[in-house]
Amino acid sequence: MNKISDVLKQHYYLLTSILMFLSFPSFDFWFLKGFPFFAWFSLAPLFLYIRGKSMKQVFFYSFVTGIFGNLFAYHWIGNFGAVVPGGYAVVLSFLIPSLTCFFALKIMLAEFLSRRFEGLRFFIYPAAWILIDWAQSLGHLAFPWTYWGYSQFPFTPFIHLASFTGVMGVTFTVVFANYAIADFIAATLRDGIPFRQSCVSRRVRCVAGVLIFVIIVSLYGGGMMLFGPKAGRRDLRVAMVQSCINPWKNWSLNRMHYLYELQKYTRQSLAADPDMVIWSESATLELISYDYATGRLNNFERRLFDIVRSMGRPLLTGEIGRTDDFLNRIAHFSNNAVLISAAGEVVQTYAKMNLVPFGEWFPYENWFPWVKRLVESFGGSTFTPGTEQVRFQVHGKHFGVLVCYEGIFFRFCREYCGRGLDFLVNITNDGWTSTYNGHMQHFATAKFRALENGIWFARAGNTGYTVLIDPYGRITASMPILRQGYCAGDMDFRLNRVTVYSLLGDVFSYGMFIFLGALFGILGYRRLRGRASSPHTFP
Repeated sequence: MNKISDVLKQHYYLLTSILMFLSFPSFDFWFLKGFPFFAWFSLAPLFLYIRGKSMKQVFFYSFVTGIFGNLFAYHWIGNFGAVVPGGYAVVLSFLIPSLTCFFALKIMLAEFLSRRFEGLRFFIYPAAWILIDWAQSLGHLAFPWTYWGYSQFPFTPFIHLASFTGVMGVTFTVVFANYAIADFIAATLRDGIPFRQSCVSRRVRCVAGVLIFVIIVSLYGGGMMLFGPKAGRRDLRVAMVQSCINPWKNWSLNRMHYLYELQKYTRQSLAADPDMVIWSESATLELISYDYATGRLNNFERRLFDIVRSMGRPLLTGEIGRTDDFLNRIAHFSNNAVLISAAGEVVQTYAKMNLVPFGEWFPYENWFPWVKRLVESFGGSTFTPGTEQVRFQVHGKHFGVLVCYEGIFFRFCREYCGRGLDFLVNITNDGWTSTYNGHMQHFATAKFRALENGIWFARAGNTGYTVLIDPYGRITASMPILRQGYCAGDMDFRLNRVTVYSLLGDVFSYGMFIFLGALFGILGYRRLRGRASSPHTFP
């Protein structure tokens, strides 16, 4: 027993790994639904442990913690390769170390600056966190999924902060709280400062300040939800069908059965008298718009158009887009959304611009062709990214379509909303995960996009989470994951609003960048001044 106790004392930083798992949706059990609470102190054991350690040790302990923590929290992503023997391990062997590098870099950067500006530690840590999170959202391999702020998505009153600062402000607050708690524990338990003395120190004031800030923001958000405008009229009613198509089964062999299922639940949805029907990203994996334009409709597509005409409502669904490059005799394929009118005509299409790296394309295939071959063996696609956001129109209202994980790109969504949209639609397919954590971690971003942009957000998933969210983050219609059926809801566009974030964008994040840049500037100035004042020696 003493040996176990000694091991725990020597390696208590690994508590952060366990708490990382507990800080995000994991399994659908009641005792694991408290993840928003754990996120507020999950980083504290690691922050506490690395105090006074060398920078090499800081990196080592941060990396080890991140490896286990990311593996616990995001192991479900390995399911993407599970259809191939060994694929689960291969996916995780690339993903987890990559995420861990970002995790360790945040702490390394924060410690490097904090040791030179001790009085600013409380602000340096969350600022550095935001800087690296921002970097994680850039480039072809961007994966802005693992933001600490997303852990708070059930805490709707508090995440109204995102309407001012975006998700980064929520992340900043949570990380600030983690460091404040770690610093207080360090002072009272490790540094031996008397509890009464520590209770009147700056450390307690920081913890109390975070608590007061969270309460004030939550009161504001709760007030907006309770006393703010509520939907009172039907400007547009949407019905979203959740058909639970198995992404691993052969599409060509099963497509007519899938279409029958879609038709069945769509007919049921007509009882709600929707103005528009939405199917998921993977509902119709055919060259619908291309075959319509070239007059080459197959049996599936002809039946699809018959269904749309019979229901008398426009349909938004996924498709495989095709563009022919006649000069080079190449056909380019894309992951599309297509709008079919009530008359059974293709009206508009949108090609997904933010493709899933490795899963949908590999942008560096010319340099690493073996990686492309490996991805294709796992069932990955070779799509071409779209080049333009498309402003769809139905019944005089305008909307933008986000295909699958495009909803996690906060800047992309804000730019889209700037085109004069009434609502956003996210069609997605999380069926390859078949897990609660995969579905709910992906859904978490939807609430933030609605609040950030003050806009209605309809999310139609193949297996869920299918939901309608109003501009104040309230869920007005939904259905459980992994269940076939439909849900319908009304949108009242009088609730749409201009938020501080939609107006000013990522000003809060830019402020953090300026703050960190100023610290590096001071360090550079100190170094130059030190060189100038040092005595010159001559040989």
